[in-house]
Amino acid sequence: MLKSRNLLLFVLASCLYVACKSDPAYNKEQQLLIDDDIIVKALEASEQTGDFTKHSSGVYYHIMTEGEGQNPVGTDTLMIHYVGRTFPRGVLFDSTATNVDSLATRFVLESGIEGWQKAIPLIKPGGRIRMLIPSALGYQNRNLQNVDTSLVANTNLDFDIRLISLKHKVETTK
Repeated sequence: MLKSRNLLLFVLASCLYVACKSDPAYNKEQQLLIDDDIIVKALEASEQTGDFTKHSSGVYYHIMTEGEGQNPVGTDTLMIHYVGRTFPRGVLFDSTATNVDSLATRFVLESGIEGWQKAIPLIKPGGRIRMLIPSALGYQNRNLQNVDTSLVANTNLDFDIRLISLKHKVETTK
């Protein structure tokens, strides 16, 4: 009887330990280092290192067209077309690229992923930029599912973005 009770207590304690054990905390700085290594090696292997500039945030970018006018800021509403792929594999996971500007994606810059917030302001309306975004500045350690595909945790991203227009937020005073 005592052995059965001890065994039951052991099993119960083990179950509680496993149930309470959590995933290790996400370490953004460590993940940035891992992501950077992957990006650099892929660029070197494809001999594209010279095409990209590394932003202080860790995003690699190539401005194909600068555009004209003002650079966007965080509170601006942007109209963009984009193609999103995984990097370095190049698997398409999302796209709004069409020739119809009225079908563009509309969003406030500060609501986008961190990599977009850092790199899109480098161009102006009419501009086009390609960004290699470390997972730590993208969707981080989240697994994302959509209708066509899914992104696993810590996926680096490759975006080709065309900034069609921007609208500055008008501050109202009381």
